[in-house]
Amino acid sequence: MCGIAFVLGSNGPSERSNIWSELCELNTKRGPDAQNSHSVPIGQDSTGNEVQMVFFGAVLHLRGKENVPQPLVDERKDVLCWNGEIFGGIEVKPEENDTQMLMRELEQINEIEDDWSDSQVLDVLQRIEGPYSIVFWQASTARLWFARDCLGRRSLLWHKPTEFDDSFYLSSVSSSPNITENGNFWEEVPADGVYCIHIDKLIGSSGTNSISDCISHFQWRHPDDSSDGYSSRFLALPFSKVNPDVPETLTTEDIAVPEDFVPAISDEMDRAIDELHSVLGDSVRRRVIDVPNHISRETTKVAILFSGGLDCLCLAALVDSYLPHDQNIDLLNVAFENPRINQNKKTPANYDVPDRKTGRASVQELRNIAPHRTWNFVEIDVPYEEAMRCRQQIIDRIVPLDTVMDLSIAMAFWFAARGEGIINQSDGKEEQYHSKARVLLSGLGADEQLGGYSRHREAYRQGGWHQMIKELQVDIDRISSRNMGRDDRIISDHGKEVRFPFLSTDVVRWMCATRCDLKMDMRYPRGVGEKLLLRHLCRRLGMHQASRNWKRAIQFGAKTAKMTGETRKEKGQQKLA
Repeated sequence: MCGIAFVLGSNGPSERSNIWSELCELNTKRGPDAQNSHSVPIGQDSTGNEVQMVFFGAVLHLRGKENVPQPLVDERKDVLCWNGEIFGGIEVKPEENDTQMLMRELEQINEIEDDWSDSQVLDVLQRIEGPYSIVFWQASTARLWFARDCLGRRSLLWHKPTEFDDSFYLSSVSSSPNITENGNFWEEVPADGVYCIHIDKLIGSSGTNSISDCISHFQWRHPDDSSDGYSSRFLALPFSKVNPDVPETLTTEDIAVPEDFVPAISDEMDRAIDELHSVLGDSVRRRVIDVPNHISRETTKVAILFSGGLDCLCLAALVDSYLPHDQNIDLLNVAFENPRINQNKKTPANYDVPDRKTGRASVQELRNIAPHRTWNFVEIDVPYEEAMRCRQQIIDRIVPLDTVMDLSIAMAFWFAARGEGIINQSDGKEEQYHSKARVLLSGLGADEQLGGYSRHREAYRQGGWHQMIKELQVDIDRISSRNMGRDDRIISDHGKEVRFPFLSTDVVRWMCATRCDLKMDMRYPRGVGEKLLLRHLCRRLGMHQASRNWKRAIQFGAKTAKMTGETRKEKGQQKLA
């Protein structure tokens, strides 16, 4: 993982040196292990000023034996800034660095014909299974390529020039609003395709073309969208749309069940459980098996954002299957003080929020099924004053997102990723603890694909199975714009990387292809019908109590909604003041 900054303009970054210096500083927080920059002069503008591109890379070393500084520059003067992980599509051995392997693939591209060269670049990016954002200068064709993966799992922002002498910027994280003096300065690069700037058109004889005039956009499309036809400007997504099939025998009548009811497992459901176990397990395995040691063998390398809910608990059990038993696993559980309850400070703050209670119960189930493992249940308590002290920094990191809900979710992730808390020892004593794990796993993506949100149940109530399927498709289509870039910017602010096993494209492909009645069944009540398939997997992994947990949004489970000023009158989608 790394931080990327890029500027294209007259005299490079000098005209807005305050912006550039802050971008380099903030991206260095994301990649503390190595930083470097590289400049490429590309000609003169119409007024005779020198135009250049400047690349900056800051590396968090998580792949291969050796730390590989960025940007990478090859013999052809191609330049690569890579913020991502290659878990499939291009072979990367445990001792190899994926940035070097990607550059090797790009070096094989034929330079003879521009169109053929374009298709080869696109083919390389389409083959990658894993999260990424990329900036790649192809010197032979004078093309600047940049993109986020099709699910938007890594952040990339852009600023397109609004004035004649303004510069074009790309960055993993935004500069502060007081630096840019413009709340709309930064936008997220849409995760809807691959973008290419034709520099030869931008710096031509006339020099009057705008950036927008010189950008090609190669869009992602579902492979089953045959009505639009395909051309060289379309890229096939690695997964189809949500399977619309529903067995004719299924009704929409509610099914009343006792409290401890477990739906029967048919042969078809049994196969689906096995398949989910296999594909999700492989996704987890690829994300945890080769994280390098940085401090000592005793240092915990993997942590889980742990509310105690169904999604993160299943991930924890699967991680246990693939990590050596002598490696500890940190379970990061965050709770916030409620200032409305303890206004006079006469009693100690109470951090027994819903996620803390669920987390304690769930870690006990983990210890029961995996007693060989040291599970560090890290209780991260956040006093109101500390939350307010860090509030503006968190707001700056979520830019360009700016709603009350964005802040409440980001605040929980920011403090959880920081990892400063306590561990309760077996003798009852508390130990101060700071998680040094650089790889954090998140269960994000499970609710969107398995019907975990209340809106899925409401869609089913309003229009049955087919209306619910439409709602699932909407959630998958918009996940990149709602969650992913924000969460990456927040967690990476601590020099850590978040990985999403439920959003492996292999898992998404399997989920989309599997019939919805095997994944969820809203005829059953809450705590049974939503995420039905994952509940079955949870029980198969040995955790029966947690299999009955239901979805609770993190801002309510950790009580961060109380930190953002959100009231009944101030809704989550309102803009921050």
